[in-house]
Formats: sequence, structure tokens, C-alpha cells
Amino acid sequence: MKIDAFGEVDKYLTAANDPILRADERVIGFRQLEYRAYRAALVSRSPLMDERGGWVWQTTKRVLHLDDRWEELPTGVRGKRVHEYDFMEVTDVVWQKRAILVMTKGPQGKVIWEYKPFGAAARLFGWLREQREERRQYAKGEHKPVYERGKPES
Repeated sequence: MKIDAFGEVDKYLTAANDPILRADERVIGFRQLEYRAYRAALVSRSPLMDERGGWVWQTTKRVLHLDDRWEELPTGVRGKRVHEYDFMEVTDVVWQKRAILVMTKGPQGKVIWEYKPFGAAARLFGWLREQREERRQYAKGEHKPVYERGKPES
């Protein structure tokens, strides 16, 4: 899990605002959203970053966030603030009236990602919720890929 890290151009993203993907992943969808991250607590939520807007990319392995604003480090390197989490870190996806909450648990503890979707962007996280059971089976070591399951018995 990465929160508020700096992603350099040609190392993490291209100059055309596309993330550089790993060889074993492909893009499921991407949308422009507003998002915020909180540290999960029993009584109150403490914000890890202020509300930001940017492009959210969902791949077959992780969810990537690229902020809207370009930044330049004192060394002259150009890039954007990036945030990401892996699918295996997601514990739940909850739809609320005006927000989608994605609960994650990783090396930085429990984090709640809040998205303010509009229009078709609300469907971006449907796939993430559908795959919840497969992630649990994978964590237990019981998951079989689709091509190893065989044809269903009728």
C-alpha cells in the first residue's frame, strides 16, 4: 500500500498520465474521481490526506490513484502524487448514499478509502466487491483458477 508517494515520470507513469503497469496485469477500468484516505479507528477517523481529485485506475492486481496536479521536485524530476493498494489488501466495499468506502488492511494498518463517484464511475468498484470471495479463498490457499475448475456439472 502506498499513500501520498511521489511517482516519477518514466518510472511510475508516462508523460501522458498513464501508469506503467507490471507485465502480469491489465487494466479493468479507469475513471476520474475525488478520493480521500482515513486511518480506521473505533471512535473517529483521522485523515491521512486531504480530499483530492485524479484518475483512479483499476487493474487485475491493484487500484492506482494519480492526482491531477503535476509536481516538480527540487532535483528537476517531474511527476505526480500516487496512492495504491493491492486487491489482497481489500477487506470490504460498501456503497453509501454519496460515497463508496473501500476498507483495506495492509502493512500501514487499516485504511478506509472514500470515493465520491459521479455517473458511470460508481460501477468501477463493482468488480472489486464481486471478487471478495475469491480473495478469501486465495488467502486460505483454496483458490483454483477458472481454467483448472473444469466445466460445471449440469
